[in-house]
Amino acid sequence: MGAHQHGSVELPGGPTDAEGRAVNEQLLGALVGAALKGSECVAEHLDEVAADLACLVRLVSFSRLTALRVYRGELPGFMTDDDDGFGPSAPELKRLVRAVTAGEPLFELCEQMTPAERRAAAGDALDLLIGHLTVAHSEGLDDTETLAQLCCAIGLVLVGWSLQAAPMVDRELTETWQKYQFGQREAGLKGTGADAVTLLLGAVLHHQARKDEVSTETIKGLVFTRALPVLKDLERTEEILRVFVAPPDADATTAPIKRLARRDRAFITDLCSYARHILTLHSRNCPYGLRDTGHECSVEHRLAAVSGGSQTPVSTPSPSTPGEGRRVALPRIGYSEDRPTESAPKSQPDDHMWQINVDRILLTRWDADVARWNENISEDSSISGTPPYDNETGLEAFACPACTSRENFLAEGRWGDPLTLHCSCGVTIMSPFDADPNDLGRRVLKRLILCEADPAYGARRLMPSLAELQERERSRRSSRSYLGPDADTVELAEAIDLEQGDLAQALTTVLRPRLPERHGGNALTLLLLKITYVLSAPAVRDSDDGTRLATAARAFLADLKEESDRWAPSRQLLLDRLRSWQGATGPEAWQAAWARMLDLAAPWFKDYRVRDGRLRDGCAALALAQYLLAREADTGVDQISKDQVLALLPSPATDGAAEPAVEAPHLWAARLEALGHDLDADDDPVAGMWRHLCTPVRVHPYSEQFVPALTAGLDAVIGPRSVYDIRF
Repeated sequence: MGAHQHGSVELPGGPTDAEGRAVNEQLLGALVGAALKGSECVAEHLDEVAADLACLVRLVSFSRLTALRVYRGELPGFMTDDDDGFGPSAPELKRLVRAVTAGEPLFELCEQMTPAERRAAAGDALDLLIGHLTVAHSEGLDDTETLAQLCCAIGLVLVGWSLQAAPMVDRELTETWQKYQFGQREAGLKGTGADAVTLLLGAVLHHQARKDEVSTETIKGLVFTRALPVLKDLERTEEILRVFVAPPDADATTAPIKRLARRDRAFITDLCSYARHILTLHSRNCPYGLRDTGHECSVEHRLAAVSGGSQTPVSTPSPSTPGEGRRVALPRIGYSEDRPTESAPKSQPDDHMWQINVDRILLTRWDADVARWNENISEDSSISGTPPYDNETGLEAFACPACTSRENFLAEGRWGDPLTLHCSCGVTIMSPFDADPNDLGRRVLKRLILCEADPAYGARRLMPSLAELQERERSRRSSRSYLGPDADTVELAEAIDLEQGDLAQALTTVLRPRLPERHGGNALTLLLLKITYVLSAPAVRDSDDGTRLATAARAFLADLKEESDRWAPSRQLLLDRLRSWQGATGPEAWQAAWARMLDLAAPWFKDYRVRDGRLRDGCAALALAQYLLAREADTGVDQISKDQVLALLPSPATDGAAEPAVEAPHLWAARLEALGHDLDADDDPVAGMWRHLCTPVRVHPYSEQFVPALTAGLDAVIGPRSVYDIRF
């Protein structure tokens, strides 16, 4: 055969296609080799390829890929447009090429074609492939990035920066992607939600570039915010995505994403929503548009800056205004600033232009990385005990986005203006001119102005926060579910030496501030950090307002210390409390009952605290019950069963008139007295425990009904609704 008279050409792709179908590589190689040599067996091989659908799909795909290499990432019209009469492409080939581009299943389309149509498509695909291979061999290929590649790269940079700058968008996008990924398995989705948004952005940016006649050489002039109107037109966006010739190296994700976008309208709607949000977020933070609401953000303004990471980007100086230096947007994601507690200073007119030298600017910031860490911990089933969560909110000194310096700024602006901050590195940090009155930058500038006019304002502004924290603490204590101060509060209250004359120094010793670096903590820790910082300045510490702040803080901390001491017994380890009650006195059976109870409780209540005392009372009641039953039966406590103990609890009333749980201590009392115990005796540990277990407690924190500690505790430890499977 002719196949043996000429060389064979190896085509890329492997012995199978993406769906695992076998591809006859020898046949395809022989066909291309024969065509390159002009052999007479081309027609015979073409017939065989047209009859083998997997081979036909591979031939069309490779012919299309070669055209992309020759035409710099674009498909010529004669391969896709039915109205374009230039070139050899038959309608059958154009249909298949369009199908590949749209991510349609090419094998199924070939099955629907007649043998003659498949033969025509194969012939034209081969002719174009040989022609393009000849061009590539004689003229070479341009290996620089194509326009489609550049647009997708821009989309990737925009998505990556935005997902770091706005963590909630990252989380929502991931959840949305998982919804489609698990709900549309037949689409064969691969990659992540970021890949899908990147593909969509690449498509619309490529469309915008061609519309504005932007080339690879002039890509920096592309105004990507002009794509926003396109993303609002769902039908138009669908068509742009369908015909977009994505870079071939993204084929694994491109095809399934396009298939699902075509099949599920909600999917493309969500992608457009995320893409619009990303472009809007970037345009709002463009340094050139900070004081220009009509600014159109271009690639030149953003690409080099955002590609470096999640920090707010630095723009290069504008050639028309070289004296202005570089400008950056004030980082706002995660940062917060309290509303100023006073109006503009009366010492200066409202339109006074303030210029303030600032050592440091402390800001509160929610940390997305810590939040992700905590979320991962919460989902890690291998972690036992108390999870090592970190505080998501912290206090830190503002850092210049350009040089990361945290010191020596010059703040500038009038009362109510957006913030203008000059760093010693020559960069100007600015907040948007059109931001709302409660914008971070406006609030920070007001705080700096008030502190410049009167340093004692730094102390006065913390008084409302301290009062709010005190009120919150009083509210917690009035709750029925209150079980004492939390662990962090206890640790602070017990560690701070209130006898020390300098409160700032006492707080510094305990808090060990990490400032200017981030110092995480709860609300109390962060407030004490702010108090430490302001009282460290002599002008604030020696003022009347500074004295009042220090006095109020001392009083609050002293109250917390007293409350901590009052609740100290509830923080004792449960097993330690039980062992202290066990003692070394009482009848032998009493000691045996406590020993067995501790053996039963230890595996379940290791590291448990006393807390509200319910489990403590339940374990004590279990020991008392085993003692009572063992004495009555004249047997060892190890012979007492769980059912026997539960039988000591009275059955619930059926008419609602009686309170059977209240009667339990009286029933136990009669049986203990029958054993010879004087329940009023102070030197009888059995009687003392019985009296303690008669104490009334609430059925649950929000109930108005009281029951004896004996029944509430025993029900919590071994009752039918108990979560502890104690067996004996």
